[in-house]
This record gives sequence, C-alpha cells and structure tokens, in this order.
Amino acid sequence: MKLAATVGAAAALTVGGVASFLLLLAPEEKTASACMPGSSITVVAADYAGASVAGYGGEQLGNAAAIVNAGAALGLSVRDQTIGVMTAMGESGLRVLDFGDAVGPDSRGLFQQRDNGAWGTYEQRMNPAASATMFFQSLARLEGRDALPPTLVAHRVQRNADPYHYERYWAGAVAVVETLAGAGGPTPATAAIADPAAVMPAATDTSCLDAAVSTASVTVDGWTVPIVDAARYTSAFGMRVHPITGVRTLHAGMDLAAPDGHPIYAVADGVVTIAGRSSGGNTGYMVAIDHGGGVQSRYVHSWASGIRVRVGDRVGAGDHIADVGSSGNSTGPHLHFEIRVNGEPVDPVAFMATRGVDITAP
Repeated sequence: MKLAATVGAAAALTVGGVASFLLLLAPEEKTASACMPGSSITVVAADYAGASVAGYGGEQLGNAAAIVNAGAALGLSVRDQTIGVMTAMGESGLRVLDFGDAVGPDSRGLFQQRDNGAWGTYEQRMNPAASATMFFQSLARLEGRDALPPTLVAHRVQRNADPYHYERYWAGAVAVVETLAGAGGPTPATAAIADPAAVMPAATDTSCLDAAVSTASVTVDGWTVPIVDAARYTSAFGMRVHPITGVRTLHAGMDLAAPDGHPIYAVADGVVTIAGRSSGGNTGYMVAIDHGGGVQSRYVHSWASGIRVRVGDRVGAGDHIADVGSSGNSTGPHLHFEIRVNGEPVDPVAFMATRGVDITAP
C-alpha cells in the first residue's frame, strides 16, 4: 500500500506522483479537532519511495510516520504529533543521525538526544519509534502546552539555545502530517479509489493546524505584538479630545491603523472573555483575553464577521484572534489595543515594553 493512513473512511491521494489509499475509521462520528486530546492519527504500513512532501521524501517520510505513530500510542493530539515532526525536522532533517554537533557531540538520532541518562540507550536514541516515544513522554508532562506556540513547546522539551529555532519548520510539518492523515492533500481524478461509495472527508479536522500565527517573535516569557506589518501607530494612551464626540476624555489604549481585514494576534497566552459586542467603555466589536494575574488585553473595532474566537477559547501568543475593522466610534480601520490590570486601563506601550515588546513599530 502506498502512503496509507488510518483516520476514518476510504479516499485516494497522490503525493509526488505516488497514488495511495486512505483508510478512515468511524465515519459516523462527529469530526474531531486535531488540537484536542484523543485526536491522534495512526499511519499504517506504506511505501514512501518516490513520494515528496514539503521537500521531504522516502526515508524522511517513513521517519515522520514513526513519529506520528509514537504520539498516537500515547494518546496525544494531532497538534502534539505535528510538533514532534517539526522538532525532528529542526534537529535532524527527519534523518536518524549517528553524529552530534559542537553543542552536543554525544547527540544522536531523529531528535539529537544526548547521552546524559535522560534519553535512554544509544540503541533507543537511534530507533525512530523509541526516540519519538521518549520525546513525547517529556512533551506530555508540559502543562498548558496547547496555549504555547509550537516552537516554544519543542524548546521546553529540547532546551535549544534558540527558542524559535523550530518556527521555520512548522509549515512543513503541518504539510507532512496533513498528507499522512489524508487531510488537505490533492485527490486527482486519476487516483484509484478502493470503494468510491465510501469516499468522504477525513474524520479528523486538521484545520486548527493551519490557523494563522503571527510571524513576529514571541519573547521567552510569552509576549508578542498584536499586529505584524502594514500598521501605523496613530494615537497614544492618555487624555485627548475624542475625534468623533469632541469631548476631552481618557483614551484607554493605543491605536494602530491598518488595512481592513488585517490579522490581529493575541499578545500572550490566555482565555477569551469577550468575543462580540464591546463593553467597559469600548464601542463596536472586540475581543478580550484574560492572561491571569489580573492582566487583560483588549482588541477593539473589528467587524462582527472579523472575530475568530469564542468566549472560553484558550489561545496562545501569536494566535490569529480577529481582523482589523472600523466598528463603533471609529474614523477608519484600526486596532484599538488596551491592557487592563485589575480592571484599570494602563499605558499598553509601557506595559508591553517591560515585557520586551515594542508595539509602536509592528
């Protein structure tokens, strides 16, 4: 069987010219989110010769499949499995390396695991399934990992010198995992289908892996900018004459002008507390996120259709939560960004600066 995967019914897929069958389980069940526990995919025996996904092929795809299956054996989510593939891409290019580097001359295998007693024997580190299992066992102990950017999850397991080293491999990892799962891949008319009547969408929805994430760096403490590129700092925090009402009042945040529909990102991990009509002195539509410790961020003036989260959602720093709009008392498309501490607005520029983020120059 060529490039096969179990996720739920039967469909065909061609990757790099190689036709394959996808076996999908439990088609009658509701679609599960790839970012939820228990959403694992399992890849069955396959021949990857001649296949290519995101520049990876043959032996590399076989190793990716071994990583995916190791995550499935531990009951982890597709997001966790994808982080495992991303990490191995960043450590070894999805190859079982029998050499280390200047930082870790004793590093070996897909994850370049050290000979320090924490990562098993040499034989285990050189075995794709065993090394991936050890990686996932460590990852599974990370509380709150679903709210962290994938690169920081990998960093907390691997302790890489650069926490953002893995960021560049995320898109490739998503492509590989989605192809192995049969989600998002091409299905040419020429591909063979074992049972045309059984063809249906995959039971695992991997769309959450493709959610837009800010390309800006996230600090080690987990903070980032709310807008990347195409924005202009137009109004500061403090007393001013309101441009619409003409009344001198407190401008409780700062404004970044940006094109209508431009992505807005969460500045830190947290839980969505408002996702709809504005409140607390704001107008139009907005998103508010509780970051804990009495800190709340607010993102105001999106159109109703531009809000991409719901109350109760847990989001990570850099997650795409809304789009720029001009709802409410607004003179044009922009983001009104606030930080409130124990319910009181503070200067967001100064607050973010103490966390290593300059939000005036996105």
